[in-house]
Amino acid sequence: MFKVLSETWNDLNRSIYTGKRLRANLRALTVVSVFTAILGFALIVLDVIVQDYEMILPSAITFLAGGICAILSGVFKRRNLAIIIPTAFCFFAFSYYIITGAAKGTAILWSLLLPIGMGYFVSVKHSIYLSVYYIILYTVLFYSPLREYVKPYYSDELMARFPMLFASMTIFTSIAMIQYHRSILFEIEYTYRLNEEVKKQTAVAKERAEKIEQMSFQTIQTLAYAIDAKDPYTKAHSTRVSAYSVKIAEALGWDEERVSNLRYAALLHDIGKIGVPDSILNNPKRLPEVEYEIIKSHTTMGEEILKGRSSIPVAADVALSHHERYDGTGYPNGIKGKEISEEARIVAIADAFDAMNSDRIYRKAYEKTFISQELIREKGRQFDPHFVDVFIRLWDSGQLNDIMREDSAETNDEPAEVSSALLQEVMETFTAQNSADEIDVATGIMSRNAGESAIAQEMRENEGCFVFFDLDNLKRINDINGHEAGDRVLHMVGETLLENQKGNLCCRLGGDEFILFMKKISKENAASQIETILNVFEKKKEGDPAVSIGSLSAGAVMCTPDDDYETVYNKADKALYSIKQNGKDGYVFYDDGLEDFSSERVDVHKMVSAIENSGSYRGALDVEYREFTKLYEFVGKMEKRFDQQFKLIMISLDPIPGEEMHEEELDRAMYYMEQSIMQAIRDVDIFTRFNRQQVLVILLGTDKSGVKSAVDRIFRGFFKMNGSGGFSPSYTVVEK
Repeated sequence: MFKVLSETWNDLNRSIYTGKRLRANLRALTVVSVFTAILGFALIVLDVIVQDYEMILPSAITFLAGGICAILSGVFKRRNLAIIIPTAFCFFAFSYYIITGAAKGTAILWSLLLPIGMGYFVSVKHSIYLSVYYIILYTVLFYSPLREYVKPYYSDELMARFPMLFASMTIFTSIAMIQYHRSILFEIEYTYRLNEEVKKQTAVAKERAEKIEQMSFQTIQTLAYAIDAKDPYTKAHSTRVSAYSVKIAEALGWDEERVSNLRYAALLHDIGKIGVPDSILNNPKRLPEVEYEIIKSHTTMGEEILKGRSSIPVAADVALSHHERYDGTGYPNGIKGKEISEEARIVAIADAFDAMNSDRIYRKAYEKTFISQELIREKGRQFDPHFVDVFIRLWDSGQLNDIMREDSAETNDEPAEVSSALLQEVMETFTAQNSADEIDVATGIMSRNAGESAIAQEMRENEGCFVFFDLDNLKRINDINGHEAGDRVLHMVGETLLENQKGNLCCRLGGDEFILFMKKISKENAASQIETILNVFEKKKEGDPAVSIGSLSAGAVMCTPDDDYETVYNKADKALYSIKQNGKDGYVFYDDGLEDFSSERVDVHKMVSAIENSGSYRGALDVEYREFTKLYEFVGKMEKRFDQQFKLIMISLDPIPGEEMHEEELDRAMYYMEQSIMQAIRDVDIFTRFNRQQVLVILLGTDKSGVKSAVDRIFRGFFKMNGSGGFSPSYTVVEK
């Protein structure tokens, strides 16, 4: 418990106010400070009107504190200095209000705003410190002989109850603000890890770009192919963007050297995508904000790679600014109009046009009418109006037709051998990454990244049936019979899907989830194929009792090329949820017409059978932490009602002093500890993993001697399985 409290307190020492969150906090602090200053001025006026001259000074201090804090936070952006003002004000002003019984004793009520106000706008630790101080102050004034001094200002009932009210509010608010603070820290750490990964990949890309000065046009063009290969749906995108840009520049009358420089720069406008992970770049679903920010960072990464390369003028600027908007709402710098270079403004139009005119993983190419309307609509907003007019004239006159029909795989010669170490390393890296990421080792079918991309592309070209499979009871197989049994049943699923693939596509999403796309198939044939898969899987399990409780459930959706991947995925997921509610082990189709499922009645006998199978266990009841807390509360109530005592035990694995600690060794030790607990205690007892090094156990109907006996059995079993490793077990009996 002390360790948990210490870690929590250390977390509160870490600031959550950085970057955008710091700017938002400064704005909020400024608004609150301005409001405080206005409130102080209003109180001064009120004090004069009611002739309460004793309160004029505190009201004036309120006005000055709010004004000074607003200037420090709003004008000078000095948060560390700004928060001293409200902290000092709350300390001295509220103390004065309380001790003197200001405003006929009502001023004390302002202190109720302190825990939440200080916790949110200043810091949780400041809030806790001040709140504890006021709890002590209220206790001394209202519960000690000093009570007689302040008695003229406060009623007996208020003095008796207000300290308890304030203490309760402090506790509730502090718990909530600590949770908020720690959740923000988790988000910051997650973002930091993503950014660190991006920095690593950017550093590699920059190192490989050291010889870019010697690149010929053919070398640069070949590198552009490698960049486009990061996303199979943007094949030859950079080449077409370069060609469109050259056409615009020539129509504007640029000289040959400037047009040539633009050609090179446009080819490399997306070079920053080298540093974007494939799992983000090729995700067919809507990206969360953090991952979208990673996608956007390809502009700054591209600029970092190319800046200072004298042989390719403006290339770095084009890579950085081709997503800026004419009205100033683009990224990364939000510049507008003529602040954006002409080269970047031209590439922005060419890039957007090719994106709309090409198939993407999440949609098909748009019609010409729509693209033309979009270009015209965005004149003066996203694009330079004059350059858009030039581009549309070229398009209408047919001068872009050859570029639009171009397929790099057929119309371009094989790249000549080049001496650039950068090009060779980039191509080798892409080849290695692609081959390593394509196959899931445990099942032998495609992995998530490769599989989802391939299935999404197939769905855009063919109608068919999308099936979402779930392997039921995988966790229980792992817990009861070990991970080798879990690996065997996963391999069985992979074999089953491969044997019945018949030209279709399947992949493992991760864990116990799989997807299959059967193209050009009717609903009846799809149902027959799913039934075959389920039956084949059942036969494969025969003769292996360790995996007998495993079963397959499936949710299916009939789809057409007009349906987007994410919508189909979500419908299949809902259908899968329906079959699981109906007792697992089966399949159901999502009925789009009813916005419901084609089968909804629950077979109660099947449901009971599924519960008995999924709930069967040997040894202690191993549950998730949330279920553990509910069971603990239930057992506590049973103890009070039937006088049946129980004990709560925390078992910890502590590193042996002087021994080097390894994560793999800790994971192995925790696995053996859980296995030993399951074997050593009774069926009615309960346990859960609390964190990476600790396990909680509930022993029912036992006393101290029973606890000692159970723990001895657990530790003996642990040492028998784990041996003398780098971790030593200990336990604590939690007093209720």
